[in-house]
Amino acid sequence: MSLFSSQSDYTLGVDFGTQSIKAIELKKVKGKAQLVNYGWVNVTNVKEVPDTYDKDYAKRLSDALRELFVQMKPHTKKATVAIPSFNGLVMVVEFPRMNEKDIASAIKFESRKYIPASLDEVNVSWEVLPETDEEKEKPTMKVLLAAAPKSEVQYYDGLFSDINISIEALELESFALTRSIIGKSLGRFMLVDFGAKTTNIILIEDGVVHVSRSVDIGGADMTNAIMKSMNITREKALSLKESGENFFGGAAKVGFPSLNYVANEIKRVLSDQKSDKLESLVLCGGGSQFVGLPEYLGKITGLNVVLGNPLSHILYDKKNSGSIEEMSGSFAVAIGLALRNMEEKK
Repeated sequence: MSLFSSQSDYTLGVDFGTQSIKAIELKKVKGKAQLVNYGWVNVTNVKEVPDTYDKDYAKRLSDALRELFVQMKPHTKKATVAIPSFNGLVMVVEFPRMNEKDIASAIKFESRKYIPASLDEVNVSWEVLPETDEEKEKPTMKVLLAAAPKSEVQYYDGLFSDINISIEALELESFALTRSIIGKSLGRFMLVDFGAKTTNIILIEDGVVHVSRSVDIGGADMTNAIMKSMNITREKALSLKESGENFFGGAAKVGFPSLNYVANEIKRVLSDQKSDKLESLVLCGGGSQFVGLPEYLGKITGLNVVLGNPLSHILYDKKNSGSIEEMSGSFAVAIGLALRNMEEKK
């Protein structure tokens, strides 16, 4: 199963988060992707995600997925599903110029240097990156390499096995996020995706993922900091976050050591690339809606920080699309997955 793309009129993207399963359905209308349907189902009551495969947990997750599709009634029977970035590998590898057949052979050899597992246990996909006229004169070429464990493919296949919808493709979250928020924008961007338990840091150049790194810090850590600082319950802390309280200044100011760690990881990625030049640092994910977060990260990183808009590449009826604008940050991965098989024409 490829980690890159194909085409279809109706497309369905499904994102398995730690707190909810989110799905977006799009349709190609006059060359544009238009929102048809969306939905989500809470899975926090399923139980804590186990460290190892748990058949009962998978069954409850599959039941929740079935419930979501019953609500949505999608037009298509095929879905593109996200693999968490921390379960995959993304890198740009430089090769001497060669034809596609030779690249395929070289990839097998080169992959052994980077993948800490037998190649029999992973799915590997690759794509030659577009070049400028200047780059075409060089003796080398750049190839984007993506890999994910075959066990992940089997796991998600199992979740869909008793449902009347099949998996058309699996894709790493970092690719989906890049597609929904950055698109084909030229320049150098960094995406920071705040999930409930993990944060993805993705470096993108001219619409192509060059680095993808995950840290075990997320919105839950920010909630814990509020709880401890204000000596309140989790429910109260969540309620204050949702109310739009700004915890980065004023009387309610709270210290967030986890965010300082994220900021240091951002700086480390840029240092590894030997350049801190960015068009902007773009925030996305459910945790990105935290009031005052862009300003705070801008202050401690010295970068231009903005909120990403995953709806910018799709058409939708603002009057009849419910709460999609308000929840768009949480649907960024699902939107990117649904956009995978559509080519937007200007």
